Amino acid sequence: MALNIRSLNQLKWVMETSLTKTLASKHKMSVKQVYRKYGTDLQVDEKRYKGLIVTVPREGKKPLVATWGGIPLKRNMKAVLEDQPPQVWGKRSELEKRVLAEICELCGATERIEVHHIRALKDLQKYPGRQKPEWVRRMAVRKRKTLALCRTGHEDVTYGRPLRRQPISIMEVKALPKEAMERY
Repeated sequence: MALNIRSLNQLKWVMETSLTKTLASKHKMSVKQVYRKYGTDLQVDEKRYKGLIVTVPREGKKPLVATWGGIPLKRNMKAVLEDQPPQVWGKRSELEKRVLAEICELCGATERIEVHHIRALKDLQKYPGRQKPEWVRRMAVRKRKTLALCRTGHEDVTYGRPLRRQPISIMEVKALPKEAMERY
């Protein structure tokens, strides 16, 4: 898609309108009053352009100056484009890797993996006077607010039911995802 000067003028208009409406709302005035108060003529390369300028004086320092406009929109056939290759983030988060490993961290099942999430680690301490459920102990040991679970395990944990599947040991849980997570 080739950009032409007309589309750049439309973009400039949208940005300027957004700026003036934001300033008007912030200062509880009309858009017309914003143009009266901050509107100015800007001199660029022997040409005059309409723009906006705000100056904030400061004691003992140079004033802060914010300028909008004064940039000519014209073609430069001799311009050199310095395209950069796109930024590749590509690294998956630890949680993404755990989910993509498709292994339940409670029973070791490998189908329909979902994520159980708690708001804060301190919520794991809300079991005074009784034994903490296995999933709570696992989250506390691993210091995680999330747990990748199979659908059955997730329902049991969410609704506070006894686990329908036999949990595997924590050592097995720590060993399983390493092999699977390395694929991602």
